[in-house]
This record gives sequence, C-alpha cells and structure tokens, in this order.
Amino acid sequence: MNFRILAAALIAVSVTSCATSESMSRMNTYKFPVHHVKMADDTYRVYEHKTDNSLMVAPSLGKTMAIGAAQGATLGLADTMTPEQKLEAAAQQHLANTGRGGCKITRGYLLSKPLYEFWFECPPVAPKA
Repeated sequence: MNFRILAAALIAVSVTSCATSESMSRMNTYKFPVHHVKMADDTYRVYEHKTDNSLMVAPSLGKTMAIGAAQGATLGLADTMTPEQKLEAAAQQHLANTGRGGCKITRGYLLSKPLYEFWFECPPVAPKA
C-alpha cells in the first residue's frame, strides 16, 4: 500500500475520532451533494440539512488533512482549526450563491473537528398580489 494513502487514512481517522455518537447522528442528517464554496483562503465544503435551516461546513479535504497532520505531530497540542468566522463566512456565501442572500446565520458551533454547524433564518416571503 502506498505510504501516502495510509498516512492520509490515519490522519482522517484521527481528525474524526473525536466525534461523539450524538454528533455522528447529527452529521448523518445532512444530505449530499456537497457544495464547494470558494473563498480567498480555501474552498469550503458545505452540506445542507434535509429538513431544517442548518448547514454543515468543513474546510477543503487538503486543509482537513493538514489540520489532522499538525495535531498528530504535536500530540493534539497545536490548535490548527480554521477559525469559526471563516467557516461562517463560507456558510453565508453559500446562502448567497443559492439565492438566499437575505438569510442570516443566527448561531453556530463546533459539531466535530473540523466540522461546524450553522443555523440560519430567512425573511418571510411576501405573498404575490
């Protein structure tokens, strides 16, 4: 087996191993496909929830692997997480990209490293006359 493939698999496992069963259940409620949102610093992955107004946002796979490698190399002491504000900006950009620019992020939290969940509200749609 190629060493790089094995290393990538180990990094992915180490990054996701901190997930609780509750957060894993929540992550499974998101639907595919993944939406890619290009920002100045990275291309983020955004998933829409199946039934409610929430988004799950993660850095690119390359950035996620780099986060896992840095944390593994420092035995988890390095804080290499993408700042929540950057992930929130990607979530807001996704709303704008999908015709929901009037919607606003109302709250967000770390779901499981490096995944954040953001909730949003949209203004009521005025009835057509």
